[in-house]
Amino acid sequence: MSPSARRVVLASLLAEGRISWDAAFRLQKEAEARAKAGLPETLFLLEHEDVITLGRNASEKDLHVSPEWLAAQGVHLCHADRGGKLTFHGPGQLVAYPILNLSPDRCDIRRYVRDLEEVLIRTVADFGVTAARSDIPDRWSSIWVGNDKLAAIGVHLSRWVTTHGVALNVHPNLARFSLFTPCGIVDGGVTSLERLLGKERAPTISQVADRFTSHFSAVFDRNLWVESGKESPHERAPVL
Repeated sequence: MSPSARRVVLASLLAEGRISWDAAFRLQKEAEARAKAGLPETLFLLEHEDVITLGRNASEKDLHVSPEWLAAQGVHLCHADRGGKLTFHGPGQLVAYPILNLSPDRCDIRRYVRDLEEVLIRTVADFGVTAARSDIPDRWSSIWVGNDKLAAIGVHLSRWVTTHGVALNVHPNLARFSLFTPCGIVDGGVTSLERLLGKERAPTISQVADRFTSHFSAVFDRNLWVESGKESPHERAPVL
């Protein structure tokens, strides 16, 4: 990490239980406003309640069941201002929302997405899983193990401040992905660390979050500070 690394508040909500998509989006918008005002950036880590989100390029034609059926099953359906199509978030999935100001030296959305992929690739490698980017154009912005997607990426930028982020399948209910066409891709599957490694060898969400934050700090050259209580972001203790 360089001496000029920016400070990022690490706001882990994992201990608070599952977070609704709407609540997490409100937190992102608050953090976005802080970043635009020149205050410290934020990295949110969390698990969502069951939700299918529709990105800006999504079509409900990719949904295989009705919204009413989803509601009866306890699965929310939400529209998001991120790029991409339909994806699922839920328990057993590590979701990371980096609220970063990419200006002045990282104003390149392709580089930003590639850096997120790099964090994910390094993270799963720590658990013995080799994932890679796909060279198929329709599969851009994710990481794959063979023909199966292991993580999804969807982002939004406003004045070079980022919202939304990544979702890494640790041990989610993979059957949820059969309710729609994930990211509009009809010829690929979805997998998880648990499916790849087996239940006994699969890491916990907390273990994955620990490795993710370490690689995020290195790839983005950010100094992560722990969110604690209701202190000012200027009073956080650094991650060691």
